[in-house]
Amino acid sequence: MNILLTNDDGYNALGINKLKALLSKYGKVIVVAPKEVMSAKSVALNLREPIEVIKSNEDLYIVDSTPADCVAYALSSIDIKFDLVVSGINHGHNISYDTMYSGTIGACLQALTYRIPAIAVSAEHNFELVESYFDEVMSYIKINNLLSKEYLLNINFPFGSEVKGIKNTHIFYRKEVTYYESRGNNKYQALRKLQDEECTDESSDVYAVHHGYISISKLGKTLDYYE
Repeated sequence: MNILLTNDDGYNALGINKLKALLSKYGKVIVVAPKEVMSAKSVALNLREPIEVIKSNEDLYIVDSTPADCVAYALSSIDIKFDLVVSGINHGHNISYDTMYSGTIGACLQALTYRIPAIAVSAEHNFELVESYFDEVMSYIKINNLLSKEYLLNINFPFGSEVKGIKNTHIFYRKEVTYYESRGNNKYQALRKLQDEECTDESSDVYAVHHGYISISKLGKTLDYYE
């Protein structure tokens, strides 16, 4: 199996290098990832000017653009038939409205336009948890025949150091506000404030990661729960 690996934290991020090692037992892994951090770029493409692509070696392409551009370039311009696209490990959860903005998710959405199954992997600071349970998650995906060309799998590992199990979840629409604070000279910093009470929806992604479960959500091209 040929696996295309990307992220939104940059090609030299800790998460993508850990994920490459974890994926190597499942097939040949080719990394095509952004040169710089590209968080919150969603499915943005650079259509106004050429993008720089540097082939560092046979398994690594460094792209001076967005995660979606990385995937589009790889699937259209590298002479390899990819069977799976994986994005991550993202440094930080991609749950609730995060999925709208996430470059990690955006890369997988781009894969769906090429009819390639895709998996997004996210965690907070505990990448060791991903390493410990990654094979179990991949086995769960295979046993339950979850890979599809119609939706992506959005996987989020829980807080803490223990895992109670794996949950099939949907997006929880938490209450949050984006606002802007002045930094002077006509510059404003975007900030986000959660207004949640505790999530009690046990079938949701937010509940899962806060209660020790690995969350797997099926997200369609509209970023809604896939039925």
